[in-house]
Amino acid sequence: MSKIIERQVKTSKHKMKVMMEQYNSAFDVSEDCKERKITSSKFEDKSKDTFDEWEGVKSYDEALNLLKNGYQPTVEALKSKIKFNKTGAGKRISFQNNITGAVPVVPLAMMGVPNNMIDMKMKPIKCKVLDIYYDVTVSCGTPSEEIIKNGQKLLGTIVELEKQGYKFNLYGIQTYSDSSSVDILMVKIKSSNQPLDLKRISFPLTHAAFFRVIGFDWYSRTPKGTYRGGYGCALSYTLNDKSEREDFVKQVFGQNAIYIAGKEILYKDEEHIKEVLLTNEKR
Repeated sequence: MSKIIERQVKTSKHKMKVMMEQYNSAFDVSEDCKERKITSSKFEDKSKDTFDEWEGVKSYDEALNLLKNGYQPTVEALKSKIKFNKTGAGKRISFQNNITGAVPVVPLAMMGVPNNMIDMKMKPIKCKVLDIYYDVTVSCGTPSEEIIKNGQKLLGTIVELEKQGYKFNLYGIQTYSDSSSVDILMVKIKSSNQPLDLKRISFPLTHAAFFRVIGFDWYSRTPKGTYRGGYGCALSYTLNDKSEREDFVKQVFGQNAIYIAGKEILYKDEEHIKEVLLTNEKR
């Protein structure tokens, strides 16, 4: 089930009407698309189209199959890097002498010292939780393989940062905007207390078809959406001033939100993405 939020957001240069539909699962997006009707004759019916390299699939059914079974190239590329951590926090172990414990210190016991047992204590290590909003939306001139590489680089960076003790609430978003309004699809990809499930998140996070097939289909059917010529622009193009965009993000997604735009990590490496995430985290 989705939740639709509508609000007015004012930044230094823009006053924008925001319509955002929130989902907890990428599967729910496709299920809603099956039940909804297209809201304007100006939209194309993606469920009946055939596709090519621009979308990265040949049919809508192929996109649904990838949603169900995962995008295997991403899974294969990253599974060797990942070590699943099923706990929400690490533990720091310390040892000290005590009157109770698991193992005796024989010399102390022989001397009659009361604290003659080794007591083990575990102190939970709190992990830093980051709220990441990844806007996959890019211009029509961006090849599908670059969208895939973007998602894989972001996911690879998250894998490495989790090894360093970070945890993530990860959201995939798509933005369809003009100068006065924006429609946003937001899907929760991962909660901070969940291990990374590469099969489940590989398609919505890294494949062009989740954006250009299922996302476009959502855009044509979401009941509060607005048709825009060319399906509008990514928010990162409309709000190209960084400080203004940060203001918008905090108003819409929250004070702790870290927004990362697909267009701004094109042809960048994982170190650049890591720097972007951690620089924003310190603000």
